[in-house]
Amino acid sequence: MGGRKKSFDNNLEEEIYLDREYQKEIIERERKFLEDLKTEDGVFDRRTLLTLYSLLCGKHVDKYVGIINSGKESAVFSAVKGDKYLAVKVYRVATCDFKTMWKYIQGDPRFHLSRSSTRKIIHTWVEKEFRNLKRANNYVNSPKAILRRENVLLMELICDDNGIPSPRLKDAPDVDYEKMYHRIRKDMKILYNDAELVHGDLSEYNILVKDGEPYYIDFSQGVVVRHPLSKPLLIRDVKNICNFFKKKGIECNYKELYEYITGEEINPVDEELAEEY
Repeated sequence: MGGRKKSFDNNLEEEIYLDREYQKEIIERERKFLEDLKTEDGVFDRRTLLTLYSLLCGKHVDKYVGIINSGKESAVFSAVKGDKYLAVKVYRVATCDFKTMWKYIQGDPRFHLSRSSTRKIIHTWVEKEFRNLKRANNYVNSPKAILRRENVLLMELICDDNGIPSPRLKDAPDVDYEKMYHRIRKDMKILYNDAELVHGDLSEYNILVKDGEPYYIDFSQGVVVRHPLSKPLLIRDVKNICNFFKKKGIECNYKELYEYITGEEINPVDEELAEEY
């Protein structure tokens, strides 16, 4: 309120004045925040920007630090809350692939969504990723899910003590690939049998490495094992993992990995379906 001085005839008049000044400050903060974020990433619609602003007002985050990754369908920001670093994943309403999202949502027994507005599909997609993360959190290294709001997901940032994001497996230095493969193999089995979850998009791009340990991210395409696509998606996951580790000189057979995880041999029909996704 800029140290402005004003004389008042009574306390009520002073309260009204102070309240108006406070409201002006809030509006100015909102305007500045929206302008700054538009400059940094001009694709977000106003409703998304207001959702991000509401996380500040609700004290879920103290400040946004910057963009970690920005793609066609989503962007990930780093943020700070106290002494903790957070990741804020924002789905772009205007450019998401709703047909693909719908295929993954449609067969999920946890959701009963009649195909309606694109925004509703995105909200369900964010809810699905949030719930997948919550499941994974109980069994494997993964970012702790904190909250979801419309097309925004707030979670723990996997990073070092200075807030520098941990590298992806494809970029990580000094990896013991033999040890890493056996750890990932074991985690995939735990996810399938204990968490009853298939990642659905697992590869060297969606595994971070911190202190020599794998951390699994990007669970948006994850499905529960009761989903009709769970086995085709698991086949795709095991193929991706084996293809990467073979390049690193590790002996790996995707059919053996699938059998280790599920206790079953690959069904040729499921393998054919895996090629379509």
